[in-house]
Amino acid sequence: MKIGCHVSIAGGIENAPQRAADLGCEIFQIFSRSPRGGPAPAISADSARAFKDGMKKHNQENCYIHTPYYINFASSNLGIRRAAAKICREELERGSLIGAKYIMTHLGSAKDMERAEAVGLVAKGVAEVLKGYKGTTEFLLEISAGTGNIMGDTFDELGYVLDEVDGIGICVDTCHMFATGYDIKSKEGFKDVMKKIKKFVGKDAIKLIHANDSKMELGARRDRHEHIGDGKIGKEGFINMMKEFSNIDFVLETEHDKVEKDIAVLKKIRDNI
Repeated sequence: MKIGCHVSIAGGIENAPQRAADLGCEIFQIFSRSPRGGPAPAISADSARAFKDGMKKHNQENCYIHTPYYINFASSNLGIRRAAAKICREELERGSLIGAKYIMTHLGSAKDMERAEAVGLVAKGVAEVLKGYKGTTEFLLEISAGTGNIMGDTFDELGYVLDEVDGIGICVDTCHMFATGYDIKSKEGFKDVMKKIKKFVGKDAIKLIHANDSKMELGARRDRHEHIGDGKIGKEGFINMMKEFSNIDFVLETEHDKVEKDIAVLKKIRDNI
């Protein structure tokens, strides 16, 4: 288990490894393009080489890429669904250029159709992303917080997509799980969460953890990240998660005003379990 956080690629993607190291990261996550929109900056051979050199120089074991926020595999608009598949495929290819281990994506929102139809469209879109793909970076689906009509907020829904599409895994966000109603804080609640994970997706499908405390109560269905130990999950939830998923990297997505402290807190938990 390695611990790190999301860092900026401002000034060039090759700057990210040092930024991560300066914060105390052992691994890190980036956006390879603006998460809000616009064309992706090219990754030249020189930039890719400099990035990989930086990974070694700054002792960063793995890098992960988060896809843009506007991805929507469940839209009723075919053009939007095709764009989602295209951009995720581009991110896989870009990840392969720099040696990223995984990309992860949100699945989008189904406002205009029944949920069963929407999850079918999601599975088809995810399959389209991987059609003919030969790269090294792998594709993960991130569990959502369940706000509104957002897809992928339960393990049974994610499990449906995993059953339909080979070669994908899951990124678990602790805040999202808690917001959806998965009690990872109490010992009994966590046992029940693990039963659901094993039933619907299998423990081995969980490949990465986004480690975020929650400003909101259990089941609030709102995605509001808090610093580790300062929120409603508390350190207890992270002890449960780190004991159970001791071979998986934990990536913080908390504000950088205290992210170095968050990294230190998680390292201390890791070192004492």
